[in-house]
Amino acid sequence: MATAAAQQPTATGGAEHPPLDDVDRLRLVLLRLARTIRTRSVELLTPSQLTVLATVARHGHLTVGQIAEIEHVKPPSVSKIVATLEQLGYLERTVDPVDRRCNPLRLTPDGSDYLDHVRAAGRTWLASRLDGLDPADVVDETWTAMLAG
Repeated sequence: MATAAAQQPTATGGAEHPPLDDVDRLRLVLLRLARTIRTRSVELLTPSQLTVLATVARHGHLTVGQIAEIEHVKPPSVSKIVATLEQLGYLERTVDPVDRRCNPLRLTPDGSDYLDHVRAAGRTWLASRLDGLDPADVVDETWTAMLAG
């Protein structure tokens, strides 16, 4: 006998995908997990500040306008965040050799160390939670498939 969830249409209409309510529940769980990892880590920055720092780390030299575009926020909001990160010594402005009016931002060694520390704390917290699970509750193939994308 099929459950109501199994009878619902899937995201692509194919039978090989889980029902939409399962996907929605998984999405909610992952969002909550990400939030919990952030709040359990050692970060002293706001989520917005951490996002800007990580964006510069991921993309390299960026202007305030480029960060705003990537993060889908207004440049004045990014400017305030960047000012704080500069004061903390996590970001610094550079001079563009082609356009000296342009001052891209780059991650400082302190900013890189801070991000490494926050990420390590989040990984440690998550690992400690996973270690507490009964092996019967964790299906290796599912985790591998999810992480593989």
